[in-house]
Amino acid sequence: MDRFDEKIIGYESTKNILRQILDALKRPELYKSKGASIPRGLLMESAPGLGKSLLASVFIKESGRKSLVFRKTSQENSFLDELRAAFLAAKETAPSILLLEDLNLYVESNSPYAPEWACLQACIDDAKSTDLFVIATTNDTKYMPPSLLRPGRFDYTLYLDPPMGKIAERIVSYYLRDKDLAEDVLISDIVKAMPKVSCATLETVMNLAALNSTYQGHEHIYKDDVTDALLQVVYRLSKTDKSLDLTECQKIALHEAAHAVVGEILNPDSIGIVTIRGNQSCIGGFENGCSTYLKNEEELLNDITKTLAGKAGVSLIYGVMDVNASGDIQNANRLLDLWMTSLAGAGFSEVESANNRMSETRLFSSEAIRAAKMEELYRRAYKILYDNRDFLLAVQKELLEHETLLNSDLAKIWESCT
Repeated sequence: MDRFDEKIIGYESTKNILRQILDALKRPELYKSKGASIPRGLLMESAPGLGKSLLASVFIKESGRKSLVFRKTSQENSFLDELRAAFLAAKETAPSILLLEDLNLYVESNSPYAPEWACLQACIDDAKSTDLFVIATTNDTKYMPPSLLRPGRFDYTLYLDPPMGKIAERIVSYYLRDKDLAEDVLISDIVKAMPKVSCATLETVMNLAALNSTYQGHEHIYKDDVTDALLQVVYRLSKTDKSLDLTECQKIALHEAAHAVVGEILNPDSIGIVTIRGNQSCIGGFENGCSTYLKNEEELLNDITKTLAGKAGVSLIYGVMDVNASGDIQNANRLLDLWMTSLAGAGFSEVESANNRMSETRLFSSEAIRAAKMEELYRRAYKILYDNRDFLLAVQKELLEHETLLNSDLAKIWESCT
């Protein structure tokens, strides 16, 4: 077992690529004898907190080379001078590694033609004749120039996906190994309540849970401590002093319960967290499905159905129009756009042309198809809720009593209803 396996859970394919690069850096003559050029650069991209810096630090330790870490701390001309100085210092200590952290912060203008990019390209090119390996990390390559991303400057570009499933559970288990958890805290609940498992976010969540537990005088860290920390850190939902009358609270609870019920019926075990907690500016609620990425047409249509379920639930139980569903309708329209354009769900004739102009006839047809599909999926949500009315009302009741439910709570409610 090397440092990669000791320090990093998951990312097996990424670790294997890093091991291959390291082998080439450690045995260059063998690779050159077969006509291979020794890699000079590596770019790692991911959302914040997914382990880019950790992978880079382990890579550097495994290499045995001297290293220099560079981050942007100043503006414009002084920054360019500091960047050039960092490359010069790294070249003077070669064989070495220069770690460039957070490339996405180098340029404020979001322009691929910014002088910072030109300076970085020149520095990389000037270092080609030396035994300097450059590692760069970024949260986003959207505004980086293609000339910088091309092979030759960065021989490898690795994208780190958020860990999912069993790997995510292993990561959470590792970070909770020394926490005084009560028996009602489930690893699977924490994984499913987070849209992606970021180690940095997870550490913050569990630290806040420990603070909550200690302040409240709890014997252990209980599920409620963890739930409150998840809402505050991941979803930025703090408790508010605002209050609503009972009828309005019941409607909000039913609205969120309907989202969760339809989500669970269409995709069992998919809802990670559902709450009626609002924030300081408004009182409302939300539910989080565990599936972050839509893979096919069925999942997309299911997601639209779930999005419309809040409005359908209030209509089913209270017989009134849900005036708080405007955001859901906007999201449903956005997803329908994907269905009609990206997936050509309404046929290729309804896909917009490259110049984004449609004839009046096609535009009218497109709007008619959109309205009909929206109505169809709304009625689908309504029927699912009608057929699972007991489940819906049970989730509403538990939300009114506990405010927030996790995946295991929904599973228990479903079992009691069936």
